[in-house]
Formats: sequence, C-alpha cells, structure tokens
Amino acid sequence: MTDAAALTAKLVESDPQFQAAIPDHEVMDSLLIPGLRLSQVLHALLTGYAERPVMGFRSRESVVDPVTGRTVDRLLPVFETITYGELRENISAILAEWQYGPNAIGADDFVATIGFSSPDYVTLDLATLMNGSVSIPLQHNASVAQLRMMLEETNPRLVAASADSLDLAVEAALGLTELRRVVVFDYRPDTDDHREKLTAARDRLREAGMEVVVESLAEVIANGRQLPEPVLYTAGDDQRTALIMYTSGSTGAPKGATFTEWTVTRFWSSGAAPNRDTPIINVNFLPLNHLAGRVGLLTAFIPGGTCYFVPESDLSTLFEDWRLARPTHMGVVPRVVDMLFQHYQTRVDALMAEGADAASADRTAKTELREDVLGGRVVAGMLATAPLSPEMKTFLESSLNFHLLDLYGLTEVGGVFRDGKISRPPVLDYKLVDVPELGYYTTDKPHPRGELLVKSATATPGYYKRPEVTAEVFDADGYYRTGDVMAEIAPDELVYVDRRNNVMKLAQGEFVAVANLETVYVGAPLVRQIFVYGNSERAYLLAVIVPTEETLQRYTNSPLDMKNAIRESLQRTARANHLHSYELPADFILETTPFTIESGMLAAVGKPIRPKMIEYYGGRLEQLYADLADARVQELRLLRDTAQQRPIIETVTEAAQALLGMSSDAVRPDHHFIDLGGDSLSALTFSNLLRDLFDVEVPVGVITGPAADLRKLAVYIEAARESNIATAASVHGSNVAVINADELTLDKFIDAETLANASALPAPSSAVRTVLLTGANGYLGRFLCLEWLQRLAQSDGQLICLVRGDDNDDALARLEAAYGDTDQALLDEFRALARRHLRVVAADIAQPRLGVDDATWEQLAREVDKIVHPAALVNHVLPYNQLFGPNVFGTAEIIRLALTTRMKPVTYLSTMAVAMAVPDFDEDGDIRAVSPTRHIGAGYANGYANSKWAGEVLLREAHDLCGLPASVFRSDMILTHRLYSGQLNVTDAFTRMLLSLVLTGIAPRSFYQGGTNGDRPRAHYEGLPVDFVTEAITTLGLANSEGFRSYDVMNPHDDGISVDTFVDWLIEDGHTIDIIDDYDEWLSRFETALRGLPDELRRSSVLPLLDAYRVPGPPRRGADTPTDMFRKAVQDYKIGSDGNSADIPHIDRALISKYISDLRAHRLL
Repeated sequence: MTDAAALTAKLVESDPQFQAAIPDHEVMDSLLIPGLRLSQVLHALLTGYAERPVMGFRSRESVVDPVTGRTVDRLLPVFETITYGELRENISAILAEWQYGPNAIGADDFVATIGFSSPDYVTLDLATLMNGSVSIPLQHNASVAQLRMMLEETNPRLVAASADSLDLAVEAALGLTELRRVVVFDYRPDTDDHREKLTAARDRLREAGMEVVVESLAEVIANGRQLPEPVLYTAGDDQRTALIMYTSGSTGAPKGATFTEWTVTRFWSSGAAPNRDTPIINVNFLPLNHLAGRVGLLTAFIPGGTCYFVPESDLSTLFEDWRLARPTHMGVVPRVVDMLFQHYQTRVDALMAEGADAASADRTAKTELREDVLGGRVVAGMLATAPLSPEMKTFLESSLNFHLLDLYGLTEVGGVFRDGKISRPPVLDYKLVDVPELGYYTTDKPHPRGELLVKSATATPGYYKRPEVTAEVFDADGYYRTGDVMAEIAPDELVYVDRRNNVMKLAQGEFVAVANLETVYVGAPLVRQIFVYGNSERAYLLAVIVPTEETLQRYTNSPLDMKNAIRESLQRTARANHLHSYELPADFILETTPFTIESGMLAAVGKPIRPKMIEYYGGRLEQLYADLADARVQELRLLRDTAQQRPIIETVTEAAQALLGMSSDAVRPDHHFIDLGGDSLSALTFSNLLRDLFDVEVPVGVITGPAADLRKLAVYIEAARESNIATAASVHGSNVAVINADELTLDKFIDAETLANASALPAPSSAVRTVLLTGANGYLGRFLCLEWLQRLAQSDGQLICLVRGDDNDDALARLEAAYGDTDQALLDEFRALARRHLRVVAADIAQPRLGVDDATWEQLAREVDKIVHPAALVNHVLPYNQLFGPNVFGTAEIIRLALTTRMKPVTYLSTMAVAMAVPDFDEDGDIRAVSPTRHIGAGYANGYANSKWAGEVLLREAHDLCGLPASVFRSDMILTHRLYSGQLNVTDAFTRMLLSLVLTGIAPRSFYQGGTNGDRPRAHYEGLPVDFVTEAITTLGLANSEGFRSYDVMNPHDDGISVDTFVDWLIEDGHTIDIIDDYDEWLSRFETALRGLPDELRRSSVLPLLDAYRVPGPPRRGADTPTDMFRKAVQDYKIGSDGNSADIPHIDRALISKYISDLRAHRLL
C-alpha cells in the first residue's frame, strides 16, 4: 500500500469530513447517461449531492475604519460553506428571475462575467449554462481597452461583475448596444466602498444614456424566489455555442475560443473518471476565465467534494486558507510550488541552526509542510499551466508522499496528455509535422520531432467572429496546431522540446518571445550576437553571448569585467525597450567564436538555428541552471547562518543574488532589485527572506520603490536594527489592528524628570530671535527656511536648521543643493542671508536627542525660542511601524527639546490624510476626541497618515501637561512658487501630469466622471502655491504663543477650476494639445506616447502614476474637509494680501503658465 493509500484508509476511518466526501458512484454514473443535456447533468449533480457542502468562502465581519470612519470588511480565520442543494436553489431563483422577471435573459443571450473566482461567480456561471445562455468569463485584471474589445465583440445582454471589478466593468461596457443588465456579485452592502461603487455604476451608465438595470446578485435571487419554478433548458441541439473562453496565450490580442454545449456537458460528466474513489476537498486560487481554474471546479464537484475559494487574488492568504481548509487534493502551479519550497527551505535552515543534521531537518520540514501548512490530509494532486523543474517536482512529491500528476492541455482543445501519455479520450488522434525552419523533422533520430497537432473531441470549433484566425490554427484535416514541438519517444508518449514560434512559457506562466528578445539585445552595446535560452521548468532566462570585437579586445585580460559590462549593457537595453524583468537573462555564457552559417549555427538568412544551438550549448546552459539553483540553496543557508556576523550590505547583496538565481559577479550594491530581474512576487519572497535574516520588516514597497537600490535597503535595515528607542510595538503592542490615542503618552518617550519639570518652565519668550527648523532640505522646508531667514534678518536673529549629513558642512551642502540652479537670484539671496543668520547642524530626527551630541543638545535647549517641525519620512506605502521612528519618535524628541530648560512653541506640519473621511472632522478640535482610534491597514498612505496623527496626539498631550503652545498645519497638494524660477516639486503628481500633457500633446475631453452630451462636469482641483503656504504657516505659527491651534491648509473654493481647465489654458497659451473624446482611446495613446519618450523625460512623466488615471476621477466640489479656521485666520492676518483684503487663493492661469516656465528651467521642455 502506498503512503497516499494508507493515509486515505486512515482518514476514511477517523475523519468525518473525509468520510462524508467519499464519491457516490451512483451520482457520478447518472451524469453519464446518454442523451442528457447540460442543464440536466448539472441538475442531477446538484440534486444527487444536495446535502453535501459544495463551496467554501472566508467569513468576514464589518468594522469601522478609524482612519476614514468608513465601514470596511475584515477577513475572519474561518470558512463558511454552502451545500449543493443550496447552490441548486440559488441557481433556480436566478433562472426564475431571468425567465419570468423584467429584462429577461433568454437562451442564446450572452452573459459576460468579470471578477475573481468565488462561489458567487460559480453560481452565476452555472445559472448561465443551465439557462441555455452563452457564458463568457473574462479576465478581471485586463485593461479597460482589452475588456472593451471583448465586450464589443460579444455584445452581451448581461454583464456580471464582482464589486471589486465593477468600476472596470462599467467603463468597458459603455456603449454596448445590447446590454440591459449588470449584476454585481461578491457584493457586501454593509461595506461603504461597495455601496458607493454600486451607486457610481448606476450614475455612470445613466449619464452615458444607457438604460441598464444595475442590481446585486442577492436582489436577483430574492426576486426569483417569489416567481414560478423555472424551466431547465433542453431546446435546440447540443451543438449550439455554450461557452466562449478568451485566450491571448502568446499572440497578443485576445480571441474567444467557442465551445459547444456537447463539449461543456462532457466536461461536467466524463471528467468524473480520475476521481471516482478519492474524496476531494480542494482550494481554488486560479481565475475561472482560465481552463486550469475550471479544472479545479470539476475535480471537486463531480465526485461530490468541496471547493474552497481563496478570498484574495494575490494569494496573500493562501497558506492560511490551506491550514483552514485542510485539502485532500492539491492542484498547483509552479509559482505556488516556489512559495512552498521557500517555506520549506526557511524551516530547514532554522532546524539546522538549532543543531539538526541535514537529513533530519529535511524530514522534519517536509512533515511540517505536509501536516501543518497543508493540513495533513492531501492524498492526491496535479500540476497544471506550465512544466515543473525536476528538482521542484521531486521536492513536492517527497513532501506529499505521492506522485504528482503532470497535465498538459490547451484552452482550445482541453486535456492532451498526463505524465506524457496521450489522454484517450478526449484525444482522437495526434500527429507531428516537420518544422524545417527550426530544424525539427519527423525523421529525426532517435525520436521523431515536430510540432504537435491534435484532433480532440473537446476541441473548440473555432474562434468567435475570427474565421481567419481559426483557419490558421487548424489544418485541412481538422487538427489543431499547438505550436509546441514534441519528441515522440513511444506511441502515445511525448516529451516537450520547444515552441514553434520561439515563444516559450516560463515556469511562472509568462510567455516570452525569445526571437524578439534576441533582436532587441543584439542591438545592445558590446553585444555582437546572442542566443536566448529558456526552459519552461525555470522561471528565468539564460543566454549565450558573443561580444563585439572591440569588447573582446578591451577586456582581453579581464573576462569578469567584460561580463559585468555586458550585463549592464543588457540591463540598459531592457529598460530602454520597456521589457519585463523576466525577459532579462539572469546569467549567460560568454562565447568568443561567432555563430556562422558554416558552423551550422545560423540559417542562410542569418537567424540562429535553435536545434543546433540547443544541441551545442544546451548541456552547458542546463548545467548553469542547475548550478544556479544549487548555489541558491547553499547561499541562502549560509546567509541565514552568518547574517548576524557580517556587514548588512554584503548579506543583502548576496541574498538578492541567491534569490534571483544569479552568479556571484552579477549583483552590486547600487543595483535595483527590479532591474536585476525581480518582480512583485519575488519581491515578496525577498521581503520574507530579509525578515528571516535580520528580524526586521522590509515591505515590498520599499524593495520595489524607484529609489531603493540594495545599498539603501541595507541602510534601511541597519537603522531599524540599531534603533534603541520607543517602537510601535512598545507603545501599542505587537501586531495590532487598531491603535488608540490614549496609548500615546509622553512617559513612553520622555524621561520622568523632564516631564516633572515641564510645568515649572518659564513661559516662552515673547521675542523670537532663534528658531529651530527641521526638514529644511525638503520641498516645503526650503521655503520655510528662506521665509524665516528673511524675517530673522530684520532682528539680527538666527535660524538653526537640522539636516541629515555626515557632518555640519555636508548638511549645509545638502541644504544649499535643495535650491538647485534654476534661479540664481534665489540662490544668491539664500547665500547672503545664510552667511549672517544660518547655522546648520547635522542631525537625524529618528535618533535619540535628534542625533546631536550632548553639548549641542544643551545649547539648543538654552538658545532656541521656537521650533518649526516639518521633517518626516514621507512614504505612502510603508506601514505605521516602519514610519514610527522618524515620524512619531522624532516628534517626541522635538517635544523633549521644547520642554528642556525653557519652553519653546512648536509649529508642526501634519497632513490632510489625518482628516480625510473622518466623519464630522473638527478642524481645530482635540485630535484625541475627533479621531481617538486609527485602523492599521495596507491602504494607500495608511501608515503615513497614522504616524502624523500620532504626532498630533503627542503635542496635545504636551499641551495638557504644561501648556506647550502648538500650531498644527494639515496640508494637501503644495504647488509651485509663484516668484522663483524652477521652484516646483518635480516628482509630484501635478507636475508630472502637466509635463506629460504638453509632451504628448493629447488630453481627454474630461478627466472626470459624469459629463453628458460632451459637456465637462464641474470640478475643482485642490492645491495652493508653496509661497502662500509658507507665509501662512510662518505667520500663524508665530502668532500662537499660548494656545493650541489646528488648521486645514486647503483650497476650499467650488470654483470650477479643474484639470480640464488647465488643459484649456495650456491650449490658449499656444501649446498643441488634441482633445480626444473617448477616454480609453486617450489613455491608450497617452501611455504609448509616454513610453516612447527619452529616458529622462519618461522618468519625469506621469507614467509611474498612470494607474491613478485608468478611469475618469470623481469631480470634487471644493475642499474635502473643513477649512473655516484656516480661511478666517488668512483673512484676519491678511496673509498674501500686501495689506489689503485677503483670502485663500484660487489656482489661476498665470500659475499654470509659470509651471511651463519652471519645467523649461529644468530642461524638461
């Protein structure tokens, strides 16, 4: 008896859930009765297993987000299930509503579904099939343009969209002539975001002049339950189209493979054979628009098992889902196996560090993986979507203790072979045909080789509305051309060799056109010839490179230097051509002898002959793969053993090298992880590895950030490790979901003696002659610096700026550099004032006592009259605990200084993110009462907003303790300076968009939702010039010497001045900008134009932020939070008025024109 068979027998005896899932042969056989139509097969399936659980989904609870005041949902660590009978009743209600309700959905009507896999998705899909309608599952992560193409081609009567995909679906569906209904599934009405999306969808369709009913799936089911029993569709014949699955594969534009009702019926009936005796409980994490996702359904449903669905498409919960569901069957893809292997390897290293030998560590780690991670019940499994490397397959099979079934199939034909052996049925016949251009022939020895052509009972009749493409993929005898070159090692037994069109599928599922890559890389400096090599069992590419003659001569005695120079050349070329990270060879072999026709390496036209190349270099390249894989395991183990004893930068560099499978000479500290071939998935693995090595959280956003090279990652880690200060965990507790204002008490940051003496300190000086300013080299900070220098010059005072630097001179140089070289008069003024009134001190706000020595600290405590504190680590990705040091502890140290020796009023720069969406936000209220709790989450700017909120709380605590005067300013978008040339924030979203509009010369009719009949909606853009903001902060902060004041520094005017207005002004100023009515067309052309810009302009454009513009934005009507206090103060103090009546300024045409001048000063225009 095998291990799997023994475990099965044990579970049958001891596990009630396993027992209850034993397949019922009578039900399974009932699905195979000749003549049954699809609706009848599905009804028999759902009825036969009526009492069994069919699908599981994660429970959720509604909670109020303390940051936004909005109701959101939170995952709970438990699955709920519904039974086959309940599923049948829900489907019956849907059919009744579709057949008897208004806006009926009939047989042969098209129903498109957009969303990730879920029980709701399956319910709608099965209802569509049983109604005789045509099911069209579409990608939930496609672009609007791609979805629109597919929707316009099929013109569905009903679009079903998940709540999370609703915006995307509606934008793509605009203009569909047959569309009558939109059904929203996975909709949670208690969630504010879902309710608003539903309302927005209705508004958007109505404004577009479309009479479309938008309703939730729950409403459809509830209405259907009140209607007569529906009729199962059995009319017509079973050769009608029942399913259209869009596939792009390797050839770009999506195309819809059609499937008849007969074929879909076969999927749902004869698919029972592989699982007739195995109880199936599985976890489905693949999308249902992909064949592999549907295989997971069939595997569970037909034998009466249960299919659990992951709640997140990014697989972030997959390990927890496995533990909760305890599957009996594993369907895996290579990237998931990689995740399991990384978990296993980490555990092996930990066990060996504890003293275990390699063999026992391997056994223990695999046992824990099998028993704890996967739940101890897996008795069968299969691999799909791409081949798995031999070592990975060996790892997984040795962990699970059974053979993993390796499936090969294609969307267009279904399953073709299992473990290399042809699947009969459904395959009717196959053949190999010569591929002479690649050198593959059926006469090859020892085995015939050629492109595999398949004739299958389950093959698509063709692509929907694409007769010319259909004709291309089927030969005259009805065999489908797979594009895969195979070797026939025995009758009905095949082995994969190559791709006919030189497009291969890597282990993570990405298609790579190697011939195109060769064309790109042969144009790289230093490269004469290149052969790009891949293996579908590997996640990355290799290459053989012949350097140019000049390169060979230059590096005659330095092959390592030559390889590094060529590698950098490839990286630059990849960036210039916008290649994906996986399209960059991870390593390569240097060849000094050119490829020639005479050697048989090149065809007569000069193209590489791949079989000859593989024959000559394949062994060495495969060995390089094996060496890199072995080195990765050994290096990661060594790193874990030595991380605490070595320089951090060495460990970080070698960790990146090992993780990405690169050679030891391939990675330098100045390299960026993404440029080395990393992607978001490997960045997550890298983050976990760094946490294991250093016990420090390094978020994926830090790793993939545009400025984060490996050296900066090391600095980040070092700062986090060496910090011996209050932390988020010490203040709030570890791994908390909510933080409370009452946890932020001063005694957790400041010594008791300082706090005890604070109440007896002398009152602040009425004459402010010495001011301490932090963050002076930031965008706002440089103008606060100049403003204070100008004011202090009138009283012969002094400004002390704390700036990070190696020493005071270096800090001064960094401050001066912040002003740039775009306005000489500004620089001259700064230097003249600085000589008499400025002192720069090298400091670090995240360090105790601001990182200065005791003498400097004591001098600052004695001499400073006022503190202005704009310094912060501004990062909208990092979590609260990562920002706690500079932004919370740093503010506490400012308060410590303000309460040492003499009291010093504090001006504190916060952010509007603190106030955004907090219900009934009080501009000048006590933040501890206005926002007493905050939710810790992964939302945009959640960590940053919470860290600035914490600073406000600490200042309130200090004010209560001893009356410390404090002024808080919450700002939003800060715009360019109206006087000084070139003084804009080059990297902010506003500057990037204006630059991009002028460079590309195209803009949409409107950037906002809601326009009708070509009219633009009234909207407002929020922003204030930096010179006004600087004057307001300085004036109001200086005026407050006793109390506590808070101001929301925003532009509150409902003035109709929007981005659309800015486009008009640019056109009026003579810039050529074409207006494009269709937003999606504009976006597509805009993105193409941006990608075609030269490197420097592309980096400065809005391209990195383009996701924010994928759909038109909602029109704003003034400020999002109260500004009454700020506006009154501006008027009372006549800020920006030259003594006349004052008000918060509007954005005007002169400011937009000034932006263009500033961009020219930076040589960007």
